[in-house]
Amino acid sequence: MEKIIPVTSPKTLRTVLSPVELDIILSQQEIEAPKKPKTKFQRFLRAIEVPHGDEPISVLRNPDLQPIPDKERTWGFWSFFAYWGLPNFSVATFSTGSALLSLNLNIQQSIGALVIANILIGLMTIANSNPGIKYHIGYTLDQRMIFGIYGSFIGIIFRVGLAAVFYGYLSWLGGLCFNMVFSSFSLNFLNMKNTFPESVPMTRRDLISFLCFQLIQMPFAFVKPRRVNIPSIVTCFMTLFAIVGILAYLVSTNGGPGPLYYNRVTLNASERSWMWIFAITIWYSGVSPAVANQSDYSRFAHSKTSCYWGLFLGTVLPGTFVSLSGMLCASACKELYGVAYWTPDEMVAQWLRDDYSSKARAAAFFIGISFVDSQLFLNMTQNGYSCGMDLAGILPKYINIKRGTIFVQLISWVVQPWTFFNTSSSFLDAMSAFGVFTTPIIAINIVDFYAIRKSKIPLIDFFTLSKSGLFWYDYGINWRSTLAFFTGLGLGLPGLVYSANDSLKENIGMMNFYYGYMFFIPIVSGGLYYALNLVAPLRHEKLRQEDPLDYFNCFNEKELENMGMDPNSDDVDILDAEIQDRSSFEVPGKKTA
Repeated sequence: MEKIIPVTSPKTLRTVLSPVELDIILSQQEIEAPKKPKTKFQRFLRAIEVPHGDEPISVLRNPDLQPIPDKERTWGFWSFFAYWGLPNFSVATFSTGSALLSLNLNIQQSIGALVIANILIGLMTIANSNPGIKYHIGYTLDQRMIFGIYGSFIGIIFRVGLAAVFYGYLSWLGGLCFNMVFSSFSLNFLNMKNTFPESVPMTRRDLISFLCFQLIQMPFAFVKPRRVNIPSIVTCFMTLFAIVGILAYLVSTNGGPGPLYYNRVTLNASERSWMWIFAITIWYSGVSPAVANQSDYSRFAHSKTSCYWGLFLGTVLPGTFVSLSGMLCASACKELYGVAYWTPDEMVAQWLRDDYSSKARAAAFFIGISFVDSQLFLNMTQNGYSCGMDLAGILPKYINIKRGTIFVQLISWVVQPWTFFNTSSSFLDAMSAFGVFTTPIIAINIVDFYAIRKSKIPLIDFFTLSKSGLFWYDYGINWRSTLAFFTGLGLGLPGLVYSANDSLKENIGMMNFYYGYMFFIPIVSGGLYYALNLVAPLRHEKLRQEDPLDYFNCFNEKELENMGMDPNSDDVDILDAEIQDRSSFEVPGKKTA
């Protein structure tokens, strides 16, 4: 790497920076330099900028996008266990059997598929965690790394769209959980007559509970994401006790697991194999957005080991137990009540209608409040805050996590989540579709970080519009990752269309690809991206390099020592006055002024 003469001054650390490094820093300082507003519109824009104190702000940067400093990395084993336990201690996981058994698998085979899926999800998430763990950056900067400064909008916009859909979807489930709480208070609410026409796929009591759940989520937009780990841990254990109580009561009352447990599989060997693969894909799809944006939370980890073990066990253990419990409970309900109830609110409503006693009401309240809490923190951590982080990457000067979270809270009703639960097939389509959009991003991110960059990236390049920056690529877009992403997505979409529209004649190959896209899309998108980098490799002097200075004061002493990086402090001037003028150095391949 070409060097310039070391710069020193009475207060500067003797440092060696390349011309490219200096060009990047100067470009960053240029876009972050405050400009005095001259017009009313400019003054208005200044007034609505996100609060940033003494921190720099620009079209690429605000305090919520910066690498997380050491003092704020407080998440340990139980925090990550809870973060990944929340999707499992939830209504969606409890009712997953309704989707899996509709594939004509039995309970035993469905659980086998889920065990495999959870192990694969845990390993995939670990592989996608390290940009956050090592460099303490979130999903938004991940997208700049793989798609480029401007190309990052591809991954961000897809994730924002999925977050809005998921937020509404989980809010509706949270409203159903509120039904249990309100029904334990009032027999009139339990038996409330529905005044909506039959064409509306919801009841009046469901709508009331949905609106109430939406309202109680609103204040949590003002809570910092890293501070919800403790209530999430408490919530996981509350919901675990509630699920154990439901399972114990139904199985003991029924005297066994019920008829669904003994169902036989009538599929031939080929059909059974594809349904196993599809079952794995369905379960993976529901959590794939969280796998994709894992760096948003792994950046809070105080150690790599605690993050790895917490997320792996939080995925595998509750994911298997809760799903099995839901299937056994539905099977017992089938024999006890003649109907296989798949959600806790349906089971609790049956108990209250049979015996509206103080004992039944107390059980309904505890079960209801436990699931309400799990849905709330699940929705906030995996959709509310995540969408806020994503939107902050689109308009950093005007949107931070808080504002972005409020935005998704306000628009989530537009997706009409009640339609997801009108029929089991609708639920199946919704569950199996999400991963088509996120899986190419996950695959490319893993290949890029480990194979292309060898786990080394410079952080300063994320916040500059300089064409000398590593993540500028070609006009701010990495065409290699963009082509790989849309190739994988394009191959998955036909199967999604066939699945959603029964009137179309299926292409067997495309449907099989869709059934197993969890396995096939990584091969297509990840493999194509790697091949394109072999054919047309990125040539940049900062590739597989790290910053010479801790520009963001985010690393501790051990990390600085491991990376061979110098600390940054108030006593260190990155640039001396002598070299503030770009004409004092020359960037290779660029004309000087």
